Amino acid sequence: MISSALVYLWLGVLLLLILWLLVRRWRQQVEAGVWETAVKYQPFFPLNERAHHAIVAAMLFGGLLLILLGQTTLSAVPNPGRWAVLLLMAVGAGLFLWAGSRVRRAGLLDDWLAQQCHRAGYGLGVAGWQVVVLLVAAALAGLAYLAAGDQAVARRWDVSVVAWLLALAGCLVGGVSLAEWRSWLKNGLGLPRWEWGLLLALFVGAWLLRGTAVTQFPNTFSGDEGSAGLHAARFLNGLADNWFTIGWFSFPSLWYALQSVFIDLFGQTVEAMRYFSALGGALAVLATYWLARVMFDRTTAVAASVIMMASHFHIHMSRIGLNNVWDSLFLALVLAGLWLGWRSGKRLPFVVAGLALGLGQYFYVSVRVLPLLVLIWVVGLWWRQPRPWRRRLPDFVLSGYTAVLTILPLAIYFAGHWAEFQAPLNRVTIIGERLDSMAVLQGTAPLVIVLRQMWLAALGFTQIPLRLLYEPGEPLLLSLAAGLFLVGVAWSVLRFDGRSALLLLPLLSVVFLSGFSQDPPASQRFILAMPVVAVLVARPLGLVAGWLRLLWPGGKGWVRMGTAVVLLWLSLVDITFYFGDLYETYVLGGTNTVVANNIAEYLQAEPTPPTVYFLGFPRMGYYSLSTIPYLAPDAAAIDVIEPLTAPPTWAITDPTLAIFLPERLGELPLVQQAYPTGAYEEVLDAENQLLYGVYRIVP
Repeated sequence: MISSALVYLWLGVLLLLILWLLVRRWRQQVEAGVWETAVKYQPFFPLNERAHHAIVAAMLFGGLLLILLGQTTLSAVPNPGRWAVLLLMAVGAGLFLWAGSRVRRAGLLDDWLAQQCHRAGYGLGVAGWQVVVLLVAAALAGLAYLAAGDQAVARRWDVSVVAWLLALAGCLVGGVSLAEWRSWLKNGLGLPRWEWGLLLALFVGAWLLRGTAVTQFPNTFSGDEGSAGLHAARFLNGLADNWFTIGWFSFPSLWYALQSVFIDLFGQTVEAMRYFSALGGALAVLATYWLARVMFDRTTAVAASVIMMASHFHIHMSRIGLNNVWDSLFLALVLAGLWLGWRSGKRLPFVVAGLALGLGQYFYVSVRVLPLLVLIWVVGLWWRQPRPWRRRLPDFVLSGYTAVLTILPLAIYFAGHWAEFQAPLNRVTIIGERLDSMAVLQGTAPLVIVLRQMWLAALGFTQIPLRLLYEPGEPLLLSLAAGLFLVGVAWSVLRFDGRSALLLLPLLSVVFLSGFSQDPPASQRFILAMPVVAVLVARPLGLVAGWLRLLWPGGKGWVRMGTAVVLLWLSLVDITFYFGDLYETYVLGGTNTVVANNIAEYLQAEPTPPTVYFLGFPRMGYYSLSTIPYLAPDAAAIDVIEPLTAPPTWAITDPTLAIFLPERLGELPLVQQAYPTGAYEEVLDAENQLLYGVYRIVP
């Protein structure tokens, strides 16, 4: 039987093999002279007075900032963390004093530190003062964790947030030259005005499909959404404010902090939870446009964004109040930034990719595999194209540096609470005893089970219905889209290059990781790959449109019209399925969720928040699903777990409801005997089936 120890052993052997291959390849490149002949960005110029003044100014302001923020935090941090704050303050004081002592000096050669910053900036392709900014950003990211701490309520919330945001800003300012910033801003980020209008239209269309009628599609509010909402509400009542710890289900707390803004605006409602997800889904559509645009052309970009906008799967994931859909946004940003940076040599796309890679770790867990995928891709580029890779090495370094600083406060927390990091993964993994038990029950080898699960996950794209979080009775892609996807995958494999690898890696990760997870094809594990899926569906359309324009130069208008018709067909198939056929049978969460939603609406209609005695065990309790506590927070409830065998002796002092599920209605006479002046009412569903009974007790 396979064990987790054996799995880790094989992973260790695999890593050693990869390391050996990399070292062997590096030696081959050295012998071939690749590393010695790599060209630099520009010739090196010695430090001049203007550059020296900029470095000194950066040291002065950066050092002063560390001293002030550190002093503000110091009294709130217990030992031994206080020593870390003092160390950062000492670094700030050192920078400040060193720079101050050099302000009036005329010589440049004796300023050793400025010389080192200048040389480091040359190696990274930035100015010396930007190196100071990047170093100060690292200190600020560490200070953000120290000010936040490990508890739900931060030691100094203001310092933790300000320090972290300044660290992110430092990566953007320090990692990109001012000339490149001016170029991007002057050219509107490289897009003409009409294309900005197109992006606005795509965003509006995506929002309308995701952010309207959110209480009707889905028409139930799940317990998971309620649990997430209750934790987000803690940020409004002072029970939590730390951005760099965890919340419900061991997910990072930043998402809950952002979600609480919508609860503050719209109240503790279904809309408040789902509007934020709709925003993430709409932004993911724009990011998908950018991904396809930088990789291929405008036709493919428009097609991919429209396919993403109308996808029944992505629409649904954007209409539930959970953090899943945000992973699709971050994947598209990371891939687009990496490819644009690699192709163009511009620094800003690399830094944006690093920022998105780090921010993504604060949301759903499927994005945790993305750093590994990026590393595999970068190593593959080094293996296949060592000279261009050498020229892009500073860009990769700053992209990774940005990602590390972005995630640093949360990474430090997880380093001290490793079980919390593993919790979302341990809930779904089959590695260990689960896999051993499955092998015994099925009478086959564990490896066969893993491979079988991978195959099921692969079929989930086009053949097998999705499961778990979203069960539409259909695969990820419907009919025509599934065929186009297979063509797009085949084309990428046949024309395999760095671009194809970047697109195929997320698909392979979904298939591979599903082999070690429960119940493939689980719908929530496909969200990371959705932008890539949309691009691969669109790619054949872009190719055919391009070929037809070459063969028929005078018929460009007809080609555009034909492409638009195909896109309209693809969109209508998914949209009519989701908002029509699907909800004839689909219910988010099942029967208990329907009951919980109905009870919540019933309690909301009460003029005075009542006390509830809930008789629902063993099927469900009042707090089994967080739907009711979230939507009806003012009602006080008590679960009556054991069946009544005698008239109850409840102390009735305010309006009280005894709610019975059908299987507990036999206890109603005992309650009526104890409180004979009450009134009984039955609540039915749309098919006139009894959901629950309510006995209203008057004090």
